[in-house]
Amino acid sequence: MARAGALSAGVMLGVASLAGSVLANPVRSRLTTIELKACTVLQRHTDGNAYRCSGLKGYPIYFAEGDLRSFVSFGPSPATRRAAKQTLRPFNTVFEPRRTRATVEWRFRRVAGADQPYAAIMRLFTSNGSAKGEVLVVTRITAGDACHAAYIDAKANVDAMAMARAAADDLGADVACGGEPKVIGARGKSPM
Repeated sequence: MARAGALSAGVMLGVASLAGSVLANPVRSRLTTIELKACTVLQRHTDGNAYRCSGLKGYPIYFAEGDLRSFVSFGPSPATRRAAKQTLRPFNTVFEPRRTRATVEWRFRRVAGADQPYAAIMRLFTSNGSAKGEVLVVTRITAGDACHAAYIDAKANVDAMAMARAAADDLGADVACGGEPKVIGARGKSPM
């Protein structure tokens, strides 16, 4: 009986410690933008250029266009990460029609006084013939890599942004780069 009480007290102390660290270090979001005029051109190409843009401190953004598709990666040396070669199958862009700015939502924690992102969320505007849509792309960010973790059809899901944030928080820490991104929620309204 005494041993069970000590075990319960130890478990409760561990849970309280974990809860305290989570409360002291909650998940946060911050928005940044990709504005090509403020980015550095890395490579020029007739199909589209490659750029290095500002993101969170220590986590620049790689953005490239090619074959009417967008490629976006995050973190130190972002052009060398897996996400720099990932995109959706249909034609897509990070820019809304007649706009030159795209928004990135970073999911991060404060660690030792610095922002440590583990995921980024971007909206891609897709088209496949006459069909047009919007897909939220959740990108996993680690110290050594970045990769697409999840896709959400923003037109088929009323709460698509909440789903993307939940996917970032749930998948962000556990998805190893190398697997296929998960399609989350309803689909069929946006080309994916």
